[in-house]
Amino acid sequence: MATDIKNLTSNEFNDWCPGCLLPDNTIIGNPSAKAIQEFKVGDKVLGSDGYFHRINEVMSHIHKGKIYRLKVAYFGETTLTHEHPVLAVKASEMKNRDIQPEWFEAEKLEVGDYVAYPIVKLTKDIKYLPISYNKKSKDTRSKEPLKKVNVDKDFLRLAGYYIAEGNTHNREIELTFGKDEEDLALDTKRLFNKVFNLDATIKSRKEKGSIEVHVYSSYLAEIFSNWFGEYAENKKIPHELVLLPAEKSLSLLFGLWKGDGFINTKSLRAGYKTISPILKEQIKMLLLRNGIIPYVYEQSAQGIHKKSYSLEVKNQHYNKLVEAFGIKSKKANASTNVISVMDDNYLYLRIRSLDTFDYNGPVFNFEVADVNSYVSNSATLHNCGDSGIVLAVKNAIVKANLDPHKTVIVSGIGCSSKLPHLVNVNGVHTLHGRPIPFAEGIKLANPDLTVLLDSGDGDTYGIGVGHFISAGRRNTDIKLFIHDNGVYSLTKGQASPTLPEGRKTKSIPGPNINGALSPLSLAIMSGYNFVARAQSFKVNELADIMVKAIQHKGLALVDIMQGCPTYNPEFTAAPWFNAHLKALPQDYDGYVKDPSNKEEVNEKKLNAIKMLLSEDPDNMHTGIFFQNEDPDTFESRLEARKIPSPVSQKIADENGNSLTDIEPLLKGLEV
Repeated sequence: MATDIKNLTSNEFNDWCPGCLLPDNTIIGNPSAKAIQEFKVGDKVLGSDGYFHRINEVMSHIHKGKIYRLKVAYFGETTLTHEHPVLAVKASEMKNRDIQPEWFEAEKLEVGDYVAYPIVKLTKDIKYLPISYNKKSKDTRSKEPLKKVNVDKDFLRLAGYYIAEGNTHNREIELTFGKDEEDLALDTKRLFNKVFNLDATIKSRKEKGSIEVHVYSSYLAEIFSNWFGEYAENKKIPHELVLLPAEKSLSLLFGLWKGDGFINTKSLRAGYKTISPILKEQIKMLLLRNGIIPYVYEQSAQGIHKKSYSLEVKNQHYNKLVEAFGIKSKKANASTNVISVMDDNYLYLRIRSLDTFDYNGPVFNFEVADVNSYVSNSATLHNCGDSGIVLAVKNAIVKANLDPHKTVIVSGIGCSSKLPHLVNVNGVHTLHGRPIPFAEGIKLANPDLTVLLDSGDGDTYGIGVGHFISAGRRNTDIKLFIHDNGVYSLTKGQASPTLPEGRKTKSIPGPNINGALSPLSLAIMSGYNFVARAQSFKVNELADIMVKAIQHKGLALVDIMQGCPTYNPEFTAAPWFNAHLKALPQDYDGYVKDPSNKEEVNEKKLNAIKMLLSEDPDNMHTGIFFQNEDPDTFESRLEARKIPSPVSQKIADENGNSLTDIEPLLKGLEV
C-alpha cells in the first residue's frame, strides 16, 4: 500500500522537545520575512550559519503554560517556550576576545546576557534582472519593455525611489514626492528614461502639497508590482537584490532613504518608516551587511493608521550611514553603553528584559535542513535533533514502500521514545530498557509485519544492554534506530554509556570519568548482521541508510548521532558533526558477498572492528560498517522446526467456538 509523508504525519507533537514559538513571531525567510505560522515545507529560512536552508517539516501543537518574552537591544522581542534553545553568550564571556556563542534554554538566560544574531553570509552579484511578460493585444499604447534590466546604480536608486514612494494602478506607475522634492521627481523622470527608455510625466499637486511622477506602461506596472509590491503594506525588495554585495546595495538604500527616510544633520540621527513587515526586515538585513546597526521600533495601529515600523540609526552607526551616502555631516559621538558587539559572523545584542506570561494556544516549530536552526526578528533559535530522525523515519517508510497498516514502531522511554505517537503507523510505547523484547515478540507473533524500533542510547545501551546483546544471538528481523547523543536528555542530561571519557556536559559536575561503550563494536561481536552509523542533521543520508536496514533480512542497527542542543550542545551541533564525522573511505568493504563463507564473514567483521578501533571521539565515520545477508534468522529457525507463528494459528472456528483446550495445562499446574 503506497503512502506519503503527509499521510504518515500524526496529530501528536513531541511536547517536551525544544523549539516552540507563538504564531505571530516573525521569521527571516527567503524571499521574505513573515509570521512563523505562514511558513510551509519547502520554504527557506535563515539559519545560524548565515545561509538560507530548506524547511523539511512544520510542526504545531497546543501549549498551556508559561511563555517567555525575550527582549533584546535594537531588535525587539521573541516569544517562546521556556526550554527553547537560544544562541547566546553569557555576560561574563563577552570580555573574551574570541566570543563563542552557545545554545541556552530561554529560562536559563538573564538580563545582561547577549543573544547572537547571524549576519547573512550569502552574497550573489547579478548583472541584470530578466524581464518576462505576456504581450497584451488590447493595450496598444504601452511600449513593450526590454528583455532585461541592468542591475547598476541607476536601476537600484530608481528601485529605492519606487519602494519608498511608488504604487501601481490603472496601467501606470505613480511616485509621489513632497512639494520640496522636485529634485527627486526630476531624477526619477531621468532614470525611467535612462533605465527603461520610457518617458515620465511630472505633475504638481499644489492642493495636496505634492509632486507626482507618472509612467504609463501596463507592462512595467505589472513588473514593478511583482518585483517591489503594489502598495505600501506589501512593499518588498526582490531577494536577488538583498543578496547583492554590501557596497553595491548602498545605491538601493540611498534611493529608499531619499524617498521616504530622513537624515537630520543637526540631531545626528537618521531613520526610515514603513508599514511593510517584510521591508522592515530586508532594510535591517542590508544595513547589517554594511556594518550599520539600526534600532527597530514597532508602533501599534491607531485609528486609520496601520501598524508601522521605524528603523533609527544613531551614534557611530549614523556616521557610517552618512559616510556611505556621501552626505556631509558632523560626527555623532560613539555610544558608551555597550549593548551590541559585532564580529564577522554575528551581531551580539544585550538582553534588556526577560519576563513570562500565561498562554493557552498554538505554538510552532520547524525542522530545518542541515543546521536545525532558524532566525526570528531578534534571536537565533534551535530545534531538537529528534525532529530530523522523525522525518527520516517517515521518508524511509515511503522509500521502502511499506504498508502503514503492516508497519509497527516500538519505543522505550526517553526523548526518542515518543516517536510512535508522531508517525501514523502502528505503535507501541513500552518500558524503560525493554523495547527490544517487545519488538521481537511482535515480529515473532506476526512475521508479516515490519518492526522498527526507535530508542535512545541510555534506554538501549544502558539499562537495556542485556537485551541488546541477546538480540544478536537470535537475529530476529527487527530494525533498531538508536538516537545517540551521549546524555539522558529526558532526565536532564546525565552521562549516557556512549559519552566519551573526559567530556563535560551541562548537567554533570565535572568531566565524565567513565569510558564510552562502542555500540557498533558490541553489535558486531554480538551477532548483528547489519551495523551502521548516521547523523540526525543529514536527513536524506539517514533515510537512505534506514531503507537499506529495512530491506536487510534480519537484525539491523543504525546508531544515529543526534543533536541535543539543551544538554550536550557543544558535541552534538551540526557544525561539530560536520567537522568530526566523515563518510567511510570509498575503498572500505564491509559487505559479505557469500554468507556461507565463514572466512569472508570473519574478514569483514575484522575490517569493521579495525575501522572502529581506528576512531577516536573527535574523528568518527558514518556509513554501513558491516552487512551480511545471512538467511539464518530466528524466524527461519522456528520455521525449520515447524513452529507456526501465533497469528497463523486458528483459535476459534467459523462460529466463534474456541479450538484451544487449556484443560491439560491447568491440570499440569495443580499441586
